Amino acid sequence: MIQGCDAGVSGDNDSSSGCADRSYDLTRPPTRDDLGMAPGKSILDVSCDDGFAVSLTLPDDAATTITARRLNADSYASGNPETGDPTTVDVHSIGYDLDQAVKAAQTIADDLGIDPAPLQRWRRDVESNGNTSVDSPFMRSRLGYLTAELQAQHLATSGTNYVHLVLVLS
Repeated sequence: MIQGCDAGVSGDNDSSSGCADRSYDLTRPPTRDDLGMAPGKSILDVSCDDGFAVSLTLPDDAATTITARRLNADSYASGNPETGDPTTVDVHSIGYDLDQAVKAAQTIADDLGIDPAPLQRWRRDVESNGNTSVDSPFMRSRLGYLTAELQAQHLATSGTNYVHLVLVLS
């Protein structure tokens, strides 16, 4: 199951420190405090258009770093979203040109043991259909208790490419 992105309308936007690099140890299921989720809120939303490094230490000795423009964590799938532990971490990269996006997605795929074969198909689709938005399929890997879902995205309106990493914490 793919968890969704949040639009950040909850009022939890942590813009004051949004550009600070972040590091998360997700080798075990995180608590709300581990991710910095505010009491009584179901989502953490950290954004910075200039980008910030998000370093993730994951189960099975996996680790990766992504230059993000947005990081969300939510507890929507917990029994009580306002007090429950996080169920999803969602990282959106800064904008890349096509070569940079492929390289960033390839690196994350390699780091997380994800088969990157769909990236080359996505690249060909973008090159031949650049006036159309193109998303790769989600590429998945199971790491201990979590599922990593990686996707490359091309937005035709801007010509910009993004890497999207979703960690489903279950």
